[in-house]
Parts: sequence; C-alpha cells; structure tokens
Amino acid sequence: MLLSIALLLPTADRGALVALAVGHLLGADLAQAFPESDPAADSSTSLFRSLDRLLADGREPTVAASVRLDGVAAWNPAFARALSSQLNRYSEARRAGRPRVRLVTGDAAQLQLALDLRSADGRVSMAARLSDGDRVLEIERTPGRALPGRGALLPPLIAIAIALALRRTLLALFAGIYAGAVLMLIERGSSFAAALALGFWDVLAVYFRAELLNTFRAEIIGFIVALIAMIGVITRAGGVQGFVERSAALVRSVRSALFLTWGMGLLIFFDDYANCMLVGSTMRPLTDRLRISREKLAYIVDSTAAPIAGISLLSTWIAFEVSVFSAQLPEVGISESGYAFFLRAMPFRYYCILTLVFVAATIASGRDFGPMARAERRARREGLLVAPGSRPAVSERLSTMQPAPQMRRDWRLAAGPIALTLLMTAARIFVDGGGIALFQRTPSALWTLDGIGGVVLAGGGAAPIFFGACSGLLLAAYLAGSRALRAGVAVGVLGAAGCEIVGNPVAAALTSAIGESLAGYLGFALVFAAISGSIGCAVSRWGRATERPHLAVGEIRNAGLGGASALGFAVVLLFEAWMIGAICRDLATADYLVALLSHWLPPVLLPLLLFAVACAVSFATGSSWSTMSILLPNVVALAASLGEQTQLGVVGMVAISIGAVLDGAIFGDHCSPISDTTVLSSVASGSDHLDHVRTQAPYAFVTAALAVTCGYLPSVLFGWWSFPLALACGAVGVAALLAGLGRRLPDASPG
Repeated sequence: MLLSIALLLPTADRGALVALAVGHLLGADLAQAFPESDPAADSSTSLFRSLDRLLADGREPTVAASVRLDGVAAWNPAFARALSSQLNRYSEARRAGRPRVRLVTGDAAQLQLALDLRSADGRVSMAARLSDGDRVLEIERTPGRALPGRGALLPPLIAIAIALALRRTLLALFAGIYAGAVLMLIERGSSFAAALALGFWDVLAVYFRAELLNTFRAEIIGFIVALIAMIGVITRAGGVQGFVERSAALVRSVRSALFLTWGMGLLIFFDDYANCMLVGSTMRPLTDRLRISREKLAYIVDSTAAPIAGISLLSTWIAFEVSVFSAQLPEVGISESGYAFFLRAMPFRYYCILTLVFVAATIASGRDFGPMARAERRARREGLLVAPGSRPAVSERLSTMQPAPQMRRDWRLAAGPIALTLLMTAARIFVDGGGIALFQRTPSALWTLDGIGGVVLAGGGAAPIFFGACSGLLLAAYLAGSRALRAGVAVGVLGAAGCEIVGNPVAAALTSAIGESLAGYLGFALVFAAISGSIGCAVSRWGRATERPHLAVGEIRNAGLGGASALGFAVVLLFEAWMIGAICRDLATADYLVALLSHWLPPVLLPLLLFAVACAVSFATGSSWSTMSILLPNVVALAASLGEQTQLGVVGMVAISIGAVLDGAIFGDHCSPISDTTVLSSVASGSDHLDHVRTQAPYAFVTAALAVTCGYLPSVLFGWWSFPLALACGAVGVAALLAGLGRRLPDASPG
C-alpha cells in the first residue's frame, strides 16, 4: 500500500532535482578544495581551488556562468541560486575582508564559468571550464550524484505509517531503515533478492556503526545518561522530593505547576536538548503528584524547547540559523549583518511565537481538546499518568525511585547540581567558542550580537551540554556522599584536569583505536576513577567517620546506574531516529520533496509555500537543522527576486521567507515521530513516545494553521505594518479555539 501511495505521487521537477544535485556537487568540491584538516592541501582538479588561483590578482571578483545538460543549454534561476550560495560560502571562508565573488550576467565578468552536466543511469556528473580571458582551466568530471526518485519517500512513509498503525516505534523505525538500506543497494546495482539479504548487514555495519562512532552522537548519549544519572542521585538523596515539597507552598494547583514548567522552559533558552531533559526530568515528580498526564508534560516540554531556542538571541539555534543565510544577503543587496537581519525577521516567526502563546493559553484556561483532553481526563479521574498498554520512553524504575530513609528532603541537593549543569554548559560554550580570546582582543565585541553570536556558534554542540551534565553529576555525588567520597571527587577532578593539561597517557594510548575525542573522554574518566577511588579508600580507612546523613558509595552507584539503566529503550530509539535520518540523507529525500513541492503555489504566496516545504522536509527527515541547511541558502535569492511584486518589497519578502522556513522546520520537527527532540521530550517526561506525538500533533497543526491564516498570508498581502495585528489575531484565534473546542478539567488532589 505504501509503495502504491509513493507511486501515485506526482514526479518531482527534473530541472529542480538537477539544480539541487549541482549544488551538492559544488559544495563537495568546495570542501575538497579547502579541507579543514589541511587548508594548504593542493587539489588541482577542484573548481574552487582553480577559482582561487585565478582570483589571486585581486581584480573585481565577478563570475558569469552557463550550464549545458547533455549538450543542451539548461541555465535557469535554480542553477543561479545553487551556484550563488556556494560562491558565498567560498567568499565567507576564503576572502574575509575582501570583496565577495559575485555571480553576474554578460561578457564583462572577470571569469567565465561553463558547467558541462551529463545524466546517465539516474546520476548527474559535472565537468567545468574556467577562463579569465588569458588562462583556461579545465576541471575534471566528478564521479556524479544520484538523482532521487519517488522511492526516496518510502523510508519515512513506512516508519511513520507502521508507528501509527501498530504503535511499535522501534519496529517501525527499523522497517524504515531497512527499506532505505535495500533501496540504496538497488541503486548501486544489486538485484532485489541480494538487496533484501544484504540490507540487514548494511543497517548494522554501515548505518549503526556510523552513528555509534560519531562523536556528536556519543556526546549526546553521554549527556542523556549523565543527566539521568544525576537525577537518580539527587532523587535518592532527597533533593527532588525536597524540591517538590518546597514547590508545594507555591504550586497548589495543576495550573500553577504547568505555568512553572512553562516558565522553566522559557528560562533554559540556550539549547533545546538541555531544555527538554532538564525541564522534563525536574518537573515530572511534581506533575505526577498533581495527576498531570505525561503527555501534557511532554507537550509543554517539547513546545517550549525548540520555539524558545529558535527565537532566543543567545542560543545555539540563532547562531546556526544566521550562519546558514547570512552569506547570501549581500548577493541581493542587503548590507545588514546576519544578526541584524535575524532581528528584522523576528516578527515573522509566527509559529514559534504562537506556539508559546498556545501553551500558555491552554494552561491559563485549563482547557484541552482532542487526544490531549482524553489523556488529561484519564490522569485526573483515574490517576493513570500513562495510558494502559503504553510504554514510557524510560522505565518506571526511575519514576518511582524514592529518597533514602536517612536523607533529609533538601531542595538544595537538587538546585545545586542543576544550576552547575547550566553554568558549566554556558562556560564551556564561551571557552570553546573563543570568548576569552575575543575578550582579550576586543572586549566590546562581546556586547554585540555578531560577537557573542559567533562565540555561541563556534562553541555550541553536544560537548558543552555533556560537560555540564557530567559536572552536575559529580556535584550531586559530592553533596550526597560521605567525607571520603567528597575527598575522592574533589581530588579526582583536580588530578584528572591536571593530567589533561600536561598530557593524558591513557587518552594517548586509546586515540588510535577510538579517535581523539572519545579517547579524551574515556582517558579523563579512567584517570578520575583511579585517583578518586584511591583517595576515597584512604580517607575512609584513616579519616574520621561522617556524622551527617549521607548516601554510601554503593547507594550512589545504584542510584546513578539505576537512572541510566532506565534509558535502554530511549537510547535505542534515539539511535534509530538518527539512522533513519542518515538513510534519508543518503537517498536525498529532502531534495526530492523540495523539487516536488516547489511549483505548487503562485509567487505571491511564496512564504506559505516555503512554510509547507520546510514542514514536509522536516517531518520526513526528522531534522529541523538539516531542513534549514537545505532550504535557506536558496531562499534569499528566490525571495528577493519576487519581493518587488508584493507589499513587503525585497527586504520584507526575504525576512518573512526566512522566518517561514525556520518556523516550518520547527513545526515539521514537532509533528515527526522520528525527530530526536521529540524523542528526548518523551524520554525526559516519561511519556510513551507515540502517545506524545499523537496528543501533540493536533495542537501543532492548529497553531500552524493560525500562523498561516493570521500571520504569513496577511503579512504578504498588507505589508510590514500588519505583523502586530497578525499576532493579536493569532492570539484571539487561540482563545476562540480553546473556548469552542476545549473542555475544562478540574484539578486533582495531590496523589
């Protein structure tokens, strides 16, 4: 049935597919020309290396280009956008402080570039000829890139359909991954029977192995494990119970508990992963006590994490978003910096803003509708926090962990580790991003969006949140432990840090086997364990006994491992979500969707089209960042070319189009069961993953509909002045929908 659905879809525009393929080939050429590991490496067959040589004399850097596909002239605006975006990337990387290389028309250009494309067996290859009038450089033909077909849609279609029909998330994701692996083998020339047999091997040996050895993935898993272990320790030490009891004085109702959750989501604005895990894990005991369904908690966690990170001026998201589109702005005559233009686009982030409003409105009104209302009714009336037969993303062992009898219920045992986690994450971002060097060089730059944004972009990633979670875990163990354990932790951290400065021999020995980054983490852990264990044993043998209430080493170990061991299902779920994302990337699923949907609406409705395309790509691939990377480099030029036909003009059309792509990517990510942030929200909240997707989707769709009808459409039709009215209409629409569809549920007595 799924194959029939895929075959019934219209075929994507071939010209758009070829242009997207050329963009990928040019991007690969740029990466080959100036590899980060060896910027001085020679690459005589590279187009951009040849371009660099011809521009060495410093004349005006302009390029005129032509394209022939199978001997026929094929130049169109899609090729222009693909080439312009890569020229801008080249200018950013190689010509800092000098005039950008611009794509122009006519013979007056400094350089003439002729791209010769050939298509055969579903692949496009590229050769090039570059001339400055005196010299001619021929660039060898590339191996080629496969053009995606309708089969590229099958892996996400299969995964999503099986997940919703059978409610077997792991099975559904594996089926999608396996289908993608089979399709990849068939594309490489394998027979169908051979592909069916070898597909299982590729799932494990290619895709699982790649994700397992990926440093970023390892850091994310390490962050989740360390954070959940920290929650386990502070729960056993009485910190979480102390927080719940302390909050009980302020949080006396469901409404106040949910507002506290929403407020925490707004406060942890710098990273969506940290937001999901910290807010969900911290608030779950309190919301459980008040009989708030896990689905409602997961919705609030998920719907504050990405939207607030996406529009916050100091987050890893804004740094990434700006880096993707800023290089294209000068090409259309916009001289503002990327961060200044981000502020210009901020009023048009209708989906993110209305999502935050919608969450607050559901809390304030106490009204819910659809599957969420049924989940809340079940939790309030029957005390069932998850639906019968559902499988929470973490085991109940973590959810039902109780404080040790001898420990006081002290909220500071929870507040200290959580605060340190946030502080050390921010500090690591600042240090890794070159904030100290920037302060020493130009102190005032740290007070500008460009300066601090560059620091956040360079320092962001999984490493800072992993470092922060490990710091919080160590502090939790320190606060809960005996005198011997405290001495061991303190001396172990100092000793391992000192060993890192002078050179860690354990890490050096492991580097060749598992890579420098992972060896560094493991080397630090082993040195810390050796030093802290030795010191702890010495103090416990010869030191004075601890008189205050504390957890024994075995209790801390069991609490930490007990929390981490509850994550088995969640870790497998995350790996499968990453693997199906890799399958979609290899099959170019996103490219096919972009080409398929790129001609469905008239130009005046461009923001609506971009919102829909971004949503479809993000939903199918499970990655909002990948969606932004694919669409934004091409959006600026396209929006500028159509802007004069609307009330917004060029600048306004570019701003609203950027906002539409960013918001559409987040909307699709919210609704996708294969999104990693959706998985993390389920994990942190202890909700069944598919229950979370099923209950959140109607709210996300309603918010998206309001963003389109009250936001993007009026803004294009009436111009800049309409956005305050659009937001007001959207807020009124939220209130009207909740009043008409929602049902109010009474507060439950604390359980």
